[in-house]
Amino acid sequence: MKKIIVVICVIGLILMSLGVSVNAFDKNELSKVEGNTLITEFGGNQTISRVIEVDTDGNEVWNKSGLNVPQDAERLSNGNTLVTEYGGERVIEVNSDGHIVWQKTGLNAPVDAERLSNGNTLIAEFGANRVIEVDTDGNIVWQKTGVSSPFDAERLSNGNTLIAEAELYPDGRVIEVDTAGNIIWLKTELDGPVDIERLPNGNMLITEHVGKKVTEFGNGTIVWQKTGLLVPKDAERLSNGNTLITECGANRVIEVDSDGNNVWLKSGLRYPVDAERLPNLPPSVEIINPKEGYFHLRGMPLFPLLINTIVYGPINIKVNSTSATGIDRVEFYIGDKLKKTIDEEPYNFRWAPIRCGRYTIKVIAYDNTGQNASDEITVLKWRVHPVLILAGSLLMLRQIKHQVNRRLPLGINVL
Repeated sequence: MKKIIVVICVIGLILMSLGVSVNAFDKNELSKVEGNTLITEFGGNQTISRVIEVDTDGNEVWNKSGLNVPQDAERLSNGNTLVTEYGGERVIEVNSDGHIVWQKTGLNAPVDAERLSNGNTLIAEFGANRVIEVDTDGNIVWQKTGVSSPFDAERLSNGNTLIAEAELYPDGRVIEVDTAGNIIWLKTELDGPVDIERLPNGNMLITEHVGKKVTEFGNGTIVWQKTGLLVPKDAERLSNGNTLITECGANRVIEVDSDGNNVWLKSGLRYPVDAERLPNLPPSVEIINPKEGYFHLRGMPLFPLLINTIVYGPINIKVNSTSATGIDRVEFYIGDKLKKTIDEEPYNFRWAPIRCGRYTIKVIAYDNTGQNASDEITVLKWRVHPVLILAGSLLMLRQIKHQVNRRLPLGINVL
């Protein structure tokens, strides 16, 4: 059973060699889409097995390579990516640099993982014939055993769990189980179901890789269907009503409209098995120097102030900016005037104003999709020497001390 994945995709390649068209339209005629796409390529070996993120033009903007037969990837709300490694027998969470920050090892041919709202992770173990939920320490807190070749699992808003049992022949099924593991709903006679999605309207979107189709079922009847696919492995209904489909046998990911027409594709992939359209989020940007509410001497924050942010001497304006698609550039403004544009880290700009007064420092970061975000801080440029400021502060404290001592009983003094 563990060889099924490779065998099915090889069948797709054979079909291609026999002249089955997989690009029967002009890519240049396709429409633009919003949001990048996260694609899992299981590749067949660790050299070419990876997860990639492509922009709307199909250009690669991020990747995690060196994986051991990955089967699923999910971009998390914290910007990290959850990857299921079938061959590596683990589920890992990696940050934007590709470093592992969490993992669950010792799994038996895992094929799907989903990070739940409670922070736990739902995992479909194809080889163990079970679906498990593990906490952040990797402990199993819930499981459904005795399922037949589970290929996908989805936790529903009501707490129940959808499971696709991916048999090779027309006896596969999708089941919904409650928290006790009891089957409360099922759809049978499916031809190799490998992916399921409960839609907002209550209908079910089911991908059948042996049946070569993606079907939307409503009240047990077919309400929409895309047929003639080459080993489809995953489908996702998008917010615009289109459907994103991963065709492993055609080595591509396509987006089709409600009439089944292709409106976007990424071709030339290496056995893609999963795809996810990412939300079009703007980059993050933050001014970390000058530090708000501090007095700065030649760029160094020395001590906090009750009001204002004061700058004495030149200062190195420092900015942190990140984006899942990468930062294209950061622009530095003083007031409304553009002073500097920097297109690589570190995002620093040395500012040496001559005149004293109040200034607004503003930065705008642009990511590789053209989205932007900004941050700003208002500072007071001071020309008075810090020694004079310190002396004035000491004189003021001395005066306060004198006034307090005059009001205290005889023999009691403020130190």
